[in-house]
Amino acid sequence: MGDINNNITQRLWIVTELFPPDETSTSYILGEIANAMVQKYNVGVICGPEIYDKRKKLDVNNKFRLHESIEIHRALGADLDKNTTKGKALSFILMSRRMIALVRKHVCAGDKVLMVTNPAPMIPLMARLKKKIGFELNILVHDVFPENTRPAGLKLPMYSLFKHIFDKAYTKADQLIVLGRDMANVLEQKVGKGENPKITIIENWADIGNIKPQPFPEGKIILEYAGNIGRVQGLDKVMDMLPEDVELHFYGTGAMEKKLEERKRKNVFFHGPYFRSQQNEVLAACDIALVTLQEGMYGLGVPSKTYNILASGRPVLFFGPKGSEIDLLIREEGIGYCGWPEKWDRTTLIEMGRKARVLAESMYSESVILDKFLKAI
Repeated sequence: MGDINNNITQRLWIVTELFPPDETSTSYILGEIANAMVQKYNVGVICGPEIYDKRKKLDVNNKFRLHESIEIHRALGADLDKNTTKGKALSFILMSRRMIALVRKHVCAGDKVLMVTNPAPMIPLMARLKKKIGFELNILVHDVFPENTRPAGLKLPMYSLFKHIFDKAYTKADQLIVLGRDMANVLEQKVGKGENPKITIIENWADIGNIKPQPFPEGKIILEYAGNIGRVQGLDKVMDMLPEDVELHFYGTGAMEKKLEERKRKNVFFHGPYFRSQQNEVLAACDIALVTLQEGMYGLGVPSKTYNILASGRPVLFFGPKGSEIDLLIREEGIGYCGWPEKWDRTTLIEMGRKARVLAESMYSESVILDKFLKAI
């Protein structure tokens, strides 16, 4: 890590449940943002426990290092099953209470705060504290609550009341940082067009330093899904439509993994979880990578995995709402397909992959995206 200016007095607090050494994509992103911000601020972090999912092990090959100047305050985790609706809701509430207690203790008037939208109860709580304490509030919007509960099939009691509370909370922020054009549209509808809060688009980045294009495989076309095998990804529908001459390989784990395995398709394979340090070899094992976003999720989230797929020099097969950020990106740049292609041609896939890597380097490198954060906050 580089040296920092010891004369920096402006305090920036990053408030997030997920933070390194946890290996979720959100943890990695917030860790790198924290490291970048030491150029400009005296950085502190208020976060959850070191590991979000206690069933997973830490990767001994993880090369991420946090700047030694960053001060971290961790809230105790709750030993609950986050794969159940009840367990996840209780975990959100308990974690929010514990993190808010740390915010009350450490954040002062005149400080700046960058918070992420997880756990969701933090949003209205932080909006109230902003007025009481007098800090600047920047919200990095990864998920839009409560709208994101409906595509997931969750029947939220008093939905209209929750929407009113959260819409009002978003208006109290000084800035909303969103991941794509579709999210900007949704947030404008929530808060209204105007100067406050400012809405800024900053995409996730591609890890072009650690993920490099590798030769394409030979033989059958290989379609790959790497990530959470959950209920809202619509992976069962992809399996139903999978051509017999295309192989589908799953890397990761999740609530739908066993149900999909039980289908026992001859051209579908399950490889289990993988570490972040293995991304390069995992992404190199396919001709084209699968990204899904459930219908109804327009503007409610952007699959961050897309950008590392671009870095690997692989095209994207996307199933999701038309006009969503990834849909627009693929159609505008010619780096994959939105829906099943009429035919599979490896030569075409290789050319799409070449264009994907060029795009990752020019538009979505870590340095380009972190520079946007430094300018925005």
